[in-house]
Amino acid sequence: MEELFEMLDYRYQTFLTLTEEMNYTATAKRLHITQPAVTQHIQYLQQELGVELIRYENRQLSLTAKGKQLQKDLYLLQREITKVQKQLASTVEHTTLIFGASLTIGEYMMPDLIELYLNQYPTHNISMVTDNTQHLIELLEHGKIDFALVEGEFNQSVFEFKKITEEPFIAVCSGDSPLWEKEQSINEVFSTSLLVREEGSGSRLIFETAIKNKGIHLDSFSKVMTIGSIGAIKKLVEKNLGITFVYQKAVEEELKKGILKKIPLSDFNVVHPFYLIYLKRIQVREVETIEKFLRLIEMNK
Repeated sequence: MEELFEMLDYRYQTFLTLTEEMNYTATAKRLHITQPAVTQHIQYLQQELGVELIRYENRQLSLTAKGKQLQKDLYLLQREITKVQKQLASTVEHTTLIFGASLTIGEYMMPDLIELYLNQYPTHNISMVTDNTQHLIELLEHGKIDFALVEGEFNQSVFEFKKITEEPFIAVCSGDSPLWEKEQSINEVFSTSLLVREEGSGSRLIFETAIKNKGIHLDSFSKVMTIGSIGAIKKLVEKNLGITFVYQKAVEEELKKGILKKIPLSDFNVVHPFYLIYLKRIQVREVETIEKFLRLIEMNK
């Protein structure tokens, strides 16, 4: 943030700090200025730009649509300034691929792809963040990453996107459970404990949407446990402490070994796409880097 602050008009610095603190007193304290000065800076920007940026209603601050847009633009500017500074400071030209991947994709697809990418582009660097889809979208909007590989829902009007693959979404149980031995309907597994990912996870949203279309909700199951780790969920299912719904890619090894088993459900057949997404308004050189990565994915499907 310091690099951005050095190059921005101080009133934009105040605005950006206020969007993070959402409190005039805290903003003044952080910037070592008075609270009236914070108010004056925001009023100046609103008059200069001719738009309302901050709204105060019911004793609470909120950003207007224009305020949110300005915040996003400043974050993108921050990223560009940081890139330029790094390029100027470096004696060797390097490309750094800065991206995010949802936990399923990051853990079970990306290691092989990263190896292939680095073999093909040995001077390039990789910086990958793994998180749930919701948080990755926030990182994209704030300019913290160049693109994201996700399985969850996203606003298609905001992002460019490319479907990279489709993956079956299946129910699994322990190899010691009798549930895998015969085909049944999803209603017949309601008496079993269900393990699901946290809210904001793409896989949880997909599961909830799929069962909602059948008039089913999470509370239809006798017990629901929320676990924020795919690995932990698999271990608990392996110990026969419940069942889960997961992408087949995430349990390939366990299925091969018989540690986990697919539950054959007659009325649950879900195949969901994985997407590569990025903001529509990014620079040409970034699009070229993303396209290189996309071509690598296409070649290794």
